[in-house]
Amino acid sequence: MADILEIKDLTKIYKEAQGEICVLNNISFSVGEGQYVVFIGPSGSGKTTLLNLIALLDKATKGEIIFKGKDITKIKENAAAKLRLSEMGFVFQFDALLPEFTVLENVLMPALIAGKKAKTRAKYLLEKFGIWQLASKFPPSLSGGEKQRAALARALINKPVLLLADEPTGNLDTQRKEQIFKDFAQTAKEEGTTILMVTHDVHAAAYADRCYKIENGTIQKI
Repeated sequence: MADILEIKDLTKIYKEAQGEICVLNNISFSVGEGQYVVFIGPSGSGKTTLLNLIALLDKATKGEIIFKGKDITKIKENAAAKLRLSEMGFVFQFDALLPEFTVLENVLMPALIAGKKAKTRAKYLLEKFGIWQLASKFPPSLSGGEKQRAALARALINKPVLLLADEPTGNLDTQRKEQIFKDFAQTAKEEGTTILMVTHDVHAAAYADRCYKIENGTIQKI
């Protein structure tokens, strides 16, 4: 299995009034194509920072982020934006669905931005996640689990190579959390999408291909 992502000696140091804070300290790991990898750690452990660096939403202090064989840490912002739109998908703790648009319109949004026609794929994804019957509904009328499944469909609409998920089950009950974990595992297997998820929920490990503990700026395989 070829590595789709390789992280080499990644470090992030923030400079604040009270001095320097090292959030990530020389971390290294690689992820194969179609793998579902989970990072578990408490709040403030560097989980979100890791995803932001990989998505090029923040700049590393040092280290390399090799995506599809290329170090992407040096690319310019317009190229980074194109990369995020065409190659990456995102799912957040708060679903970030736009309340004034229907579920279907929300799912189609990234495709519209990319200039793609994707209604057939949107229907496929919504059926896959069991919420096609909600396509014409507006987000405020959905349950938390339904919103996150819609958010996952939206993240996959452009067939991303890499999906980054930041505490996607943080606001869900146990039953709905497990369903989302299953959805991620199924997506990695069936779509071939590489998925990195950060969470404080240890139950996610049971569904992942690989799991790391992230704490005090370092990672350890568990």
